[in-house]
Amino acid sequence: MSWNVLFVLLVGVVVLILLSPVFKSTWPFSTFYRNVFQPFIADDQKYRWKFHLVPIFYTLIYLYLVYTYHTRVEWLVRSELFLCERILVVPIITLAPIACGILVMVTKAEDSYHHKPGSTEKYPYDYLLYYPVVKCSTCHIIKPARSKHCSICNRCILVADHHCIWVNNCIGKGNYLQFYLFLISNIFSLLYAFLRLWCISLNSKTALPRAVLTLTILCGCFTIICIIFTYLQLTIVREGMTTNEQDKWYTIQEYMREGKLVRSLNDNCQSWFLKLTEDDTTKLTQDQHATFYSTNAYDHKQYNLAHYITIKDASEISNIYDKGTFLANFTDLIQ
Repeated sequence: MSWNVLFVLLVGVVVLILLSPVFKSTWPFSTFYRNVFQPFIADDQKYRWKFHLVPIFYTLIYLYLVYTYHTRVEWLVRSELFLCERILVVPIITLAPIACGILVMVTKAEDSYHHKPGSTEKYPYDYLLYYPVVKCSTCHIIKPARSKHCSICNRCILVADHHCIWVNNCIGKGNYLQFYLFLISNIFSLLYAFLRLWCISLNSKTALPRAVLTLTILCGCFTIICIIFTYLQLTIVREGMTTNEQDKWYTIQEYMREGKLVRSLNDNCQSWFLKLTEDDTTKLTQDQHATFYSTNAYDHKQYNLAHYITIKDASEISNIYDKGTFLANFTDLIQ
């Protein structure tokens, strides 16, 4: 089986994995979702070797690009490269993504049990997304503010962003810097390769073989993918959030749009509550009044509020973890 056929098959499998949960009612995604995705992928505790497949897939893609360059392209463009490119730039951009990838793989994010002194107390609870005295149902330990339990790593990650399938590691406090170096190294390497091959192709007086065009297109496509993903990640940083918190903020703002989010004006109790009327509950209340519940998903008590305001605009909700600027937020994450 040729490299091209293997590459196409691997890409096809990844596309099915990514799209089958979205189009699980449409064939052929429905068949793949029912027979492969649910029993094999959805359960985090079964077949744990599966989490190594995506890093292997990334490595194969990268090695395919490197292999294509050194066996089919280098001798065609060697005369167009400067000496410093051949002996310095090309080796660096070839090794940097692999080195940074290994670094972020082996650098574990801090968790509730293994962390630097003071890490668990660094961030206060905002009584909107995070509450004190909340125990993780799996770790049975108090969850620090901005933490999240990862079902794959089976630990509560501090300042949790997400579990990155490309490196099979949680991104959180302690490895943000390595993660962004990994992203930037991929962008720089792929972008340099794309632009340099493109320029050589444009300046060539004769038509170059198809291998040059193929490698140029692949590098260009992967560059776009990496840039988009990195841009989305950095946009979250600019807003003073993590990927995990972005999902939480979506939920909070949805409550706001539905008119359910209220802020208590009583200084003796927590600030944020959800207002539910009889139309929002399956059991009607006898007095026909609204009932209030904490935004803390672990608190199932019912509250009575006499003085409160309904939040109607996102500007009325403050994010205490936002330092004000992108640089300040980024520095805070990588420290």
